[in-house]
Amino acid sequence: MTTLIDIPGREEYRRKFLRDGFVVIENEPISSGYIDIPLSQMYIFSKTAYSRLRDMVTEEPDSVTDILFSTMPEWAKVMLPEETEDDKLCLFNEQYIVKTPRSESVSSFEWHQDSQYMDASAQNSYPVVSCWTALDDVNLSNGTLVIEPFPRPMPENKSGYVELSTKLTNKEEYIKYHQNISSFYETALDPATAVQIAQSTPPNEPAINRPTIGYIEHFDGTQWTYERQAPVLVDIPAGSVVFMSGFVRHCSIGNRSMKFRRAFMPQYSIGKVMNAEEGYISLAVPCTVKHEEAGDANMGSGDADEI
Repeated sequence: MTTLIDIPGREEYRRKFLRDGFVVIENEPISSGYIDIPLSQMYIFSKTAYSRLRDMVTEEPDSVTDILFSTMPEWAKVMLPEETEDDKLCLFNEQYIVKTPRSESVSSFEWHQDSQYMDASAQNSYPVVSCWTALDDVNLSNGTLVIEPFPRPMPENKSGYVELSTKLTNKEEYIKYHQNISSFYETALDPATAVQIAQSTPPNEPAINRPTIGYIEHFDGTQWTYERQAPVLVDIPAGSVVFMSGFVRHCSIGNRSMKFRRAFMPQYSIGKVMNAEEGYISLAVPCTVKHEEAGDANMGSGDADEI
């Protein structure tokens, strides 16, 4: 099992995540019966083979619960600000996204930011990271993601790009930075145009238009120039994970292939996300629960310590 202390290159992953609003981790950072490639195709028509494959999902140490509360949270910590005694890392939501075969006209998702499903109070208070996990190989033909990175800041003399002066480990700084830099997104591109630009833009030429002037008060009143970045077309093998800020703009295209395209997306927050009326928006399950055994004895499930 991969843990935070042995994730190679974690500082570079975090740097890219803060710069672009997302980072793609390929080559199966997690492993379980969810995503392991079958050794044969017997499962298609054999009950025994299918049952064996299906049961792999619940085998320790790579059960779904282990992925949700151990492996994936360690990766989420790389992208989020530091948790505190009052604001623990929590499972905020989980969902499956399944695109049926030949559903191109109905299985696309419009441009959006995941934070838009939270009210303003929650957006201003709780950082959230989405862990979009490919359960199948994902590519242009079966309905992949298209992501527009955060606008890239440059100093006024346009000599290179601005590197962050802080690691943004403080929750308030982290949220303010993500909100401010995402506010300089320009009008969303047509998805088909975005795909064309993503396919034709060389990696060393990320900008797609002339810079615009931006201003972030938090960073000592410094005035920066912003370049709009070319969209990124996600093409990844099963088991890879796309970690996305709640403020990064993304969409997905329809599935025109003859096979299902499956993805699993748990989301994590720093703190238990509540709306302005102090109600929980979704889940608020701490990834680490103290006194769990005592809770089990009193409640039969440990729920007493998780509320």
